[in-house]
Amino acid sequence: GKHFFSYRYDYRDEWLRFTQTLSATGSQPEMGQQIVRALADLVESPAGALWVRDAAGRAYVQAAFWNMPEDAAEEPVESALSSFLRDSGWVVNLEEYRSSPLRYGDLELPEWLRHTPHAWLVVPLAVGSDLIGFAILATARTRIDVNWEVNDLLKTAARQAASFLGQMRAAEA
Repeated sequence: GKHFFSYRYDYRDEWLRFTQTLSATGSQPEMGQQIVRALADLVESPAGALWVRDAAGRAYVQAAFWNMPEDAAEEPVESALSSFLRDSGWVVNLEEYRSSPLRYGDLELPEWLRHTPHAWLVVPLAVGSDLIGFAILATARTRIDVNWEVNDLLKTAARQAASFLGQMRAAEA
């Protein structure tokens, strides 16, 4: 079915814009916000936040946010959400989860995420099999059908973003 599908994106343009957005900054806080903006721009999301593993490696904490409130929540590395993102690599569509939770197996969303205003997509940021963080994107400005094409684009972009972030964190350590 993918071969006869009319693509929504001009991948060359999207990739060039995404890469330029990621490489436009130097510090980790700025990089975090750029990652959120770059991912959000792919799906017309007006806001988002980035969670990364803390220095102790025990939990994911908010490291950056863009047009979304700051959140002090911590997500344990071995929680249901963290494990699901790490093991599946799936983008979690929270609208779909609310209407068809069985599609996500045994995943139970943490309380803080269920109460995050306008949360729409949870995008894992992984390098290899290592989940270094995740982004939460707010509901898009216009109705977007989150199909295989959108999921593939987000997963691919998130892997590149995770690589940028991982290299930056290693250089700062």
